[in-house]
Formats: sequence, C-alpha cells, structure tokens
Amino acid sequence: MKYLFSILLLMAAMELDAQAASSTTLEHRGSDAPDSQMQDGTLVTAQSHSTDVWFHRIELELSGDHNNNGFYHQLYLKFDADTNRSRQAVWAEFSLQRPGQAEQIFHVSSIFTLHRQSRQDWFAIETVLEDNYPTDYYDLTIRLFDANDGWLLAEISAWDEPILADLPLEDYRRDQQVIAVVESYGGSFGILSLSGLCLVLYRLRQRRCQLSTT
Repeated sequence: MKYLFSILLLMAAMELDAQAASSTTLEHRGSDAPDSQMQDGTLVTAQSHSTDVWFHRIELELSGDHNNNGFYHQLYLKFDADTNRSRQAVWAEFSLQRPGQAEQIFHVSSIFTLHRQSRQDWFAIETVLEDNYPTDYYDLTIRLFDANDGWLLAEISAWDEPILADLPLEDYRRDQQVIAVVESYGGSFGILSLSGLCLVLYRLRQRRCQLSTT
C-alpha cells in the first residue's frame, strides 16, 4: 500500500509537470553609458500599487508568428522604474493571465538595482513561450519586490496600462501548426471528373458481379 501511494504521488507530479506552462527568458539591463538611457516607451500614468518605488516607462513588442494567424510566441518587455531612495535593490515577477483562467508566472528575475530617477537603470526581458500557452488574449502583470525583505513595492497590470492588455499570444508549438486548406473546383471539369469516377466504380462493381456468377 505504501509503494502504491508513492507511485500515485509520482504519477501526479509527472502529470502536473507535463501540464505546466514553459518559457525561456533572457534578461537585459541598462548601464552607465549615455546611449543606454530609456527614452522611448509609454509613460506610465497609473499603476495598481506603488510605495517609494514606481514604474515610469514601459515598452512592449510582440514577435514570432510563423503560421500568420495574428498570435505571437515571443515578447520583449522593457521598463524603467524609479525610487525615492538613492539605491533600491529589487527583483521582478512577470505573469500572464487569459480570461477565466488562473494567473501564470512565466519569469522571476534576478536582483537589480534602481537609482532614484535614473534613465540608465532600466530592465528588460526577452521571452519565448514554449508550451501550454493556448491561443488567446492575455493580460500581463509586473510586480517589483524588495530584494531584502520580499515586500511588494510596485505593481502594474492590464487594468492600469492598455499596452499590457489583450496580448494575442500562443506558445511556440501551436505557432508551428499550419492549417491545411483543401480547395475544391466546381464547373464542368469537376462535374465530369465526378461522373467519370462514378462510372469507373460502377464498371468495377459490375465486373465483380460477373466473376462471382461464373
């Protein structure tokens, strides 16, 4: 009984792992170089939560649509956050949510540092959605946490900024699926071809009947 219970637990864990959404993410961050300043992107006017840390600008780009259905499997997200402190170590959490489903965290970042209102301390991710992201419209949420105590410092979501809402996404596996279209041709050629096929089938059946009677 003990071994049976262990096997059932193992099977359940394997099933959960098979159903878990997977993605690959690369991180990028700013430097002290003047040309690394974040100038573009949407100026944030509202955010769900902020303390002495807040989001200033956000830039979002979608790419990767192999089957040309208008849904993408890659996203590039870049943001600049500010703080009232001279230095603030933080880490970021990124999640996606489609209508009627639970929120899916697709990346938790390494620790990076904010420097007051600097434009060089931006942070960016490049993500490829690999599996278990059904074709749908997703809302994106970003949260910043204090690297020392884990407290939530700032949060922005689709409720605050339209660029984070209704993102047309699907995983890489689904993006490889090409829908085959079978074309049918009408007109006299199609009718004649169908008539000829029927005639051939009729003659074959007639031939079989003759053979069976002999």
